[in-house]
Amino acid sequence: MYIVIEGCIGSGKTTLAKLLGKKINAEILIEATEKHPFIRDFYLNPAEYAFQTEMNFILIHYHQLQKGQQREIFVYNVISDFLFDKDLLFARLNLKNYSEFQLFKNTYNFLRAKIVNPDLVIYLRAPTDFLYARIKKRKREYERNIPFAYLENLNRTYNEFFDKYPRNRIIIFDAAHLDRKVNKNFLQEVTNSIKLWTERWKIKGRSCGGRCRVSP
Repeated sequence: MYIVIEGCIGSGKTTLAKLLGKKINAEILIEATEKHPFIRDFYLNPAEYAFQTEMNFILIHYHQLQKGQQREIFVYNVISDFLFDKDLLFARLNLKNYSEFQLFKNTYNFLRAKIVNPDLVIYLRAPTDFLYARIKKRKREYERNIPFAYLENLNRTYNEFFDKYPRNRIIIFDAAHLDRKVNKNFLQEVTNSIKLWTERWKIKGRSCGGRCRVSP
């Protein structure tokens, strides 16, 4: 199975992906944010660096997924902390120039047709206040300038997208409930939910052998 953990900034998706990957002995695919050359500039000057930021993110994500396919990791269990579709969500929010957005969208559509499609998305839903507090607490330098209003718009965009995601391909959790400080059994709850989902939708093995492609 190929499982993606998604959520807005500060929802805890990377932590959960690493813990879950270790628990079920899966390959772990973590978003390579540290390789992005414009992320710090974007949060200082969004209008100036939005296009460069979104184009770099989509290429980084595509490279990671393509590299994974070349290594044939998707024939095994894989846990990732990013969904390729998230790039289009960010672009819709950040790219105000019509021509830039159309160029990005064309690139996105072309690349998306070439990558594997996850079997299951685990979406970590949280109120913006919770996300904002977490971001401030972890003190990542490039996140210090994220305005609350921007985070609120981004969180709304995430919720609207995943509210329409296919019901047979998603499990939604309250991110606050999965905080290890308040719920010591959160990881077992997640694995139990995956097991129930697998039994319900009979996704124990796919006819495409773990190499399903997304539609263009």
